[in-house]
Amino acid sequence: MNPKFAALSFFLAVILIGIMVVLLFFTATVDTGNVGVITNFGSVTGRVLDSGWHVVGPVDHVTEISVRTITTQTDASCFSKDLQEVNITLAVQTRITKENATDIFKNYGTEYMSQAMPKILDSLKAETAKYDASEIIGNRVQIRNEAMKAAQDRLSGFVEVQDLSIVNVTFSQDYAQAIEAKQVAQQRAEQAQYELQQAQVEAEKKVATAKGDAEAIQIKGDALAKNPAVIELEMINKWDGKAPETLVSNGSSGPSSIILPIEAPKHD
Repeated sequence: MNPKFAALSFFLAVILIGIMVVLLFFTATVDTGNVGVITNFGSVTGRVLDSGWHVVGPVDHVTEISVRTITTQTDASCFSKDLQEVNITLAVQTRITKENATDIFKNYGTEYMSQAMPKILDSLKAETAKYDASEIIGNRVQIRNEAMKAAQDRLSGFVEVQDLSIVNVTFSQDYAQAIEAKQVAQQRAEQAQYELQQAQVEAEKKVATAKGDAEAIQIKGDALAKNPAVIELEMINKWDGKAPETLVSNGSSGPSSIILPIEAPKHD
């Protein structure tokens, strides 16, 4: 073999091996949406890598931490102002930034949400305790807004709370049954009140009718007392066109009446 060719081959092999070593031990790739925190022998260096390909030191270790928005859903057991148990399903959107990634990793590691979530839940419980159980559903937007503001203040410089949603609100079985019983009782009371009002209306109608009849009788009685000819007018109005079988005649000595048959009774 030509000595010059052998030397060149050896040189190229060394270069190739060196490149492979560099690629294996002196580079790191950070996925999109993550940052890389560099540590040396377990100590945080403070250097943070963006997503992409990087050249690092031989003893550098890169730990990736997501800087995307993360949605975490959890259940919280809260208490109202009147000491009723309220179960709330909460959805929280959080993220960390490149600037605080080093401190978060140094103090809490990659499971930093285990430290952040209790503070968020405490903020929610503090707001829930300001309302009676019957007021919570109607004020859920206000509770959500105040809880998110409080959580953002408590986690300032740590985790960014971007959104907070109250997904569901439920109460204890005893309280739910009490609410149902109260609604049933209220409906029955409203029905009874309606029936009472209807009865009063009907009674007023009957009173008005009776009053009208009494007044009509009184008017007729007064008319008869003042003018006996009204009787004749009434008889004419009620006559059915048939010949009368009896005749009413006033006595000559007074107002008494005598009823006389017009035709003699027929005998078989």
